[in-house]
Parts: sequence; structure tokens; C-alpha cells
Amino acid sequence: MQYCPKCRINIRGNKARCPLCQGHLEGMPENAAFPSLSKPGISARSIVKMSTFCFLTIEIIMCAIWFLTSYNYHTTLPWVPLVIAGAAVLWLDLLIALYMRYNVLKIFTTEAYIAIILDVIIDLETGSHGWSVTWMIPCTFAALTIATVIFGTISRMSLVEYIIYLLADTVFCMVQIWPIAAHFNHFVWPAIICMTAYMIFAFWIIVFKTKDIRNASAKYFNI
Repeated sequence: MQYCPKCRINIRGNKARCPLCQGHLEGMPENAAFPSLSKPGISARSIVKMSTFCFLTIEIIMCAIWFLTSYNYHTTLPWVPLVIAGAAVLWLDLLIALYMRYNVLKIFTTEAYIAIILDVIIDLETGSHGWSVTWMIPCTFAALTIATVIFGTISRMSLVEYIIYLLADTVFCMVQIWPIAAHFNHFVWPAIICMTAYMIFAFWIIVFKTKDIRNASAKYFNI
């Protein structure tokens, strides 16, 4: 019988991951109660191979265009780096979605953090206007919390299953203090409102949902 060390439950049959937390299982698998049916369609490995080939093809073509225009015409096309970066982001997003396909919360949480990093990089590379820290980061964190709560409610998940995501978002949201202290954010209202709302929400969880925090810690960290 298989055993999940995080959820501390025994699982019958032959499972690749825990059906509750999608974590790795220990123990010996058993024969399934019902015969397994072959799954039609394209496997995840095939999708990875095809997407990787398409990604490399696009990158090679773009690099060739960049070289030809700069070598023959002594100029560069400004959209070529954007295509190269965009293809890399799409390929990375696809790999993340396939790897975390059994955990939707983890997918859009990771995607939100990637979007924040890309916003900051684009802002810095286009003149450091500060729009990323002024508007995009606070709006992304606000949308992330709303999406997490809505998805948990619609999916009828208990708070234990996604409370760790909310607390982690609170910790990362506090990073907005750094651009304020460095005077990179010249309009601090959105960031301050976002951090204030997150702190109030986090303390509400700590004060009124202590039991859920303990259960979530025992589930995810074996505490």
C-alpha cells in the first residue's frame, strides 16, 4: 500500500502522486481495483518535445534575421529581441503548466510571479519609468489573491488547502518596500494600499484561522 508522508494517509492502488496534495508517495503500489484503460491523445512528453523543437526553431530563425540585418544593412530590428524573449516565456510557461498540471493554484501563482519579474525587467530595459512597481506589481498581487480565493471557493476547497499560498503571497508582497525605500517608486499609493490589505488579511488568518495554519503546516511541511 502506498503512503503520503504529507497528508499521512494510506492510498490503495497504483498512483503516481497523492490525489490530495499531488506529492510523492512512499511504499509499494498495489494492483488497481479496475483494469486501466489506455488514454488516447498526445502525451505530455510529446507536447514538450514538439514545443521545444518549435521554440528552438523560432530562436534560430530570429538570431539569423538579427545577424543578417546587422551584418548586411548595419541596423537592427527592434522587434527581434521581443520575439526571442516572448518565445522563451511561452515555452517556459508551457513547461510549468505541464509540470504543475495537477495543481492549478500552483500554476497561476507561479505565472503571477513570473509576470512580476518580466514586468520589472521590461521596465528597466525600456527606460526605468517605474510603471512596473507603481501599478503592475500591486495589481498583480491583488488579482492573485482574488483569483486564489475565488478558485478555492468554486472548487470547494478547504482553507487548509490554499492558506499557505495566501501567506506566501503576503510575504512576497512586502518586497514592494524595497523600491519605495530606494525611491524607484514615485507614486506609492497602490503599493501601500496593496501591502496594507495583505497585512490585514494575513493577521485575520493568523488570529482567526490558527487551526487551519497548523493543519496546513502539518500537511505541507510535516510540522
